[in-house]
Amino acid sequence: MSNTTIPPLPISIEQQLKLNTLLYKEMKPTSPSFLVPSSNGFSLILVEEGHFFLSSPYGYEIKKEQAILFSPLSSFSLTTKQEGGFYFLCFDGDLTHKLLTETIKNGNFFLGDHYYTLKKDLKHLLTLDPSTQSDAFAIDIFSLLMHMYHHSTSLSKPMYPPIVMSAIQIMEENYTYLYGIEELAEHLEVSKNHLIRTFGEHVGMSPLQYLTSVKIKHAKNFLEIGETSMEVIAVSCGFSSADYFRKVFKKETGMSPKQFQKDNHSNKKAHYPDELYL
Repeated sequence: MSNTTIPPLPISIEQQLKLNTLLYKEMKPTSPSFLVPSSNGFSLILVEEGHFFLSSPYGYEIKKEQAILFSPLSSFSLTTKQEGGFYFLCFDGDLTHKLLTETIKNGNFFLGDHYYTLKKDLKHLLTLDPSTQSDAFAIDIFSLLMHMYHHSTSLSKPMYPPIVMSAIQIMEENYTYLYGIEELAEHLEVSKNHLIRTFGEHVGMSPLQYLTSVKIKHAKNFLEIGETSMEVIAVSCGFSSADYFRKVFKKETGMSPKQFQKDNHSNKKAHYPDELYL
């Protein structure tokens, strides 16, 4: 561990140690992917039951009694082949960023006894009401952060084979221009059937399902901004038309793009691909 000096707790501790999100998510193999869009905070996934596949460029499996920390601006999704559940937390604040920036340099996994230490901190957090116990809530967050700071570890070997990792990277970086799996298989110089079989065995979904989840993830970001037309969102996210985008979005999320936009509008700034062919 580095010798970085950690500042003393400030008087306005609740402003320095923010927990923006704390939720428990149950999933089944038939559940939609749990999508986590890019944000300015650190994210923590703590698995209580089950076995999950972590997509995006990471390519890890995360199982019961494991937790994983993500840097700001990370974007990923979780799927599963069996019923299970996990806690999802998102942290912010100046002191939080200082602690977790140092933490993640040494690794972003928490296993064994260290997992149970984090879970104990989390369980205690759930007994507090931040609206009436703000100081105690912030102190518990600080305890959780310090345990992460001291006990992170690194897993140097991804769980996915090279062909799957390459496919994930291509889809994450080129989702705007990919309309099917044939061209992906051609780029990887493998047969379509081999790609589908290998990808499904390791990720728990087909390459096309994964590609669709990536497109939907980015479409949600556009919809939250609320300043882009459906036609531009469709083209930006690799859909052939606005009507087809609406159809796929409704199938994947259970609501129309307009309804999602109404429920999730924010003040984010739009981020368009470097090149966009209209």
